[in-house]
Amino acid sequence: METHIYSNSNRFSIRQILKNSIKGYQNSFYLAKQLAKRDITSQYRQSILGFFWVLFPVIMNALVWIFLQRTGTVKLSDTGIPYPLFALVGTTIWSVFNECLNMPIKSVNGNRAIISKINFDKEGLITLGFIKLCFNLLIKIGLIIFFILYFDVIPSGSIFLFIPLILIVFLLFISLGVLLVPLGVLYKDIGRMIPVGMQLLMYITPVLYIMPKSGFMHQVMRFNPLSYFISDIRNCLTGLPVAHAGFWLVALSCAVVLSVLATVVYRVSMPIITERMSA
Repeated sequence: METHIYSNSNRFSIRQILKNSIKGYQNSFYLAKQLAKRDITSQYRQSILGFFWVLFPVIMNALVWIFLQRTGTVKLSDTGIPYPLFALVGTTIWSVFNECLNMPIKSVNGNRAIISKINFDKEGLITLGFIKLCFNLLIKIGLIIFFILYFDVIPSGSIFLFIPLILIVFLLFISLGVLLVPLGVLYKDIGRMIPVGMQLLMYITPVLYIMPKSGFMHQVMRFNPLSYFISDIRNCLTGLPVAHAGFWLVALSCAVVLSVLATVVYRVSMPIITERMSA
């Protein structure tokens, strides 16, 4: 039987914490995989529409704007591709951002029962959430492919950038979500504020309309980093060029730094959070 020795010390070795965290991901992978299988199966077992519920919020949000655009209620600039495809891809990608940011808090809060009763490496909860995110992403990619074929949009070579770009997004947004875990577990308000904040941010990001060429909203979107995330990922899926290569290099650097910081914070804070849950 493996023996764990805990000591009270104010000295932390970041290198050792990172090493222990990587080992924790390895040790807990099988448990995370089994929990993900359980959650996915139970989620759709008694559902008539099944996987459609993953797509329903995305489709409904896009349909509202498609209706407003078609009826002339909202005047939108030319998007370069059919507007229904523009809106559906935009809302789908935005839902991935939202899910990545929410996932760590939801994964920890959703497994409180086993956290306080079973001794396991808590990194498994992040792996659990990541597996479920990838499963949902595959369903959403299927939706995007269907509409790309329906509107006869021919992808260009930039489509091969989709996986690297979405992996950067995963790393960056999941790391931000992990940093919020200590507060999000202790205060439920944090988990409730994230969807509200993301909904507000969506309207100052070119998710459903392109960035204006001038004016106040042009300045707001130009300084909003989410604008470049959403625009370039949508472009690489719809045959348009990826225009902000320099931005992605900076985003990758930030994602790596944040992931290291998040790993340390998560590893150090989880024993305290577990103790609070058990109290």
